[in-house]
Amino acid sequence: MKRKIPRYRLSLSDDSRLRLMAEVKLPMWQWILAVVAFAALAVLAAALLLSLTPLRGMLPGYMARETRAITEESMLRLDSLQAEYERDRAYIDNIMNVLDTDRAPADSTELVVNPRPMTADSLLPRSPEEDKFIRMMEQREKYNLSILAPLAAEGMMFNPLSDECVITEASRKSTVAEVVVASGSPVGAIADGTVVDSYYSPRDGGYVITVQHSNGFMSRVSHLGTPLAGRGDYVQAGQIIAFPPEGSGRSSTRVNLEIWRNGDRLIPAEVL
Repeated sequence: MKRKIPRYRLSLSDDSRLRLMAEVKLPMWQWILAVVAFAALAVLAAALLLSLTPLRGMLPGYMARETRAITEESMLRLDSLQAEYERDRAYIDNIMNVLDTDRAPADSTELVVNPRPMTADSLLPRSPEEDKFIRMMEQREKYNLSILAPLAAEGMMFNPLSDECVITEASRKSTVAEVVVASGSPVGAIADGTVVDSYYSPRDGGYVITVQHSNGFMSRVSHLGTPLAGRGDYVQAGQIIAFPPEGSGRSSTRVNLEIWRNGDRLIPAEVL
């Protein structure tokens, strides 16, 4: 004989009229499931109500967007004022220590008060992906016999002609590099050296400046506009030596670069 599952009844009746309004009969496990579902829906509704309506401002610890912005700005200003105060306090303390005639003779640098000592380095360790990338690049460059290795060994560092320039693809293998420079962007020296020649050349379409560098290097830049360095001037790496040609009406212009070492022509794209 099959056992009958007990059911529990929930009824709603009108006692004044002795009428049954509604009645639900369910097993116990269904009642438990219904209560859990109702509680979950209630919690979800409350969360949506608090997150999507202005009622969230009534939660303890919640701060409105405008109030949070004002608080953050005030904290930044307070931190700046605290830093200024500490620097001024340290300056006064240092002055008092130096001017104190009763102190024991000692090096005044040992009495300097540092208002904010340097914090420990907080850089994170390298990730496995970074280690893998470093090993790949090391293996890739292990047998690279380009000209950069001997130049780096001799301490030679070369700068680009301009902050806004690029060597054309067609001249990357040529000993005469064609460099595209933004109009109005000045042209600088690629390394420290002495200007040995500066003249106007109709064949090159502008001024030509030749600079003698250390370790037997020499650079020649042609098709320039107004020169800013003359023969005999000592220039440093990146120092402006000329401007590109004017009146082109375009957003960029082109200058030519040649590099020698001990009389041998080099490919500028490999050197730079």
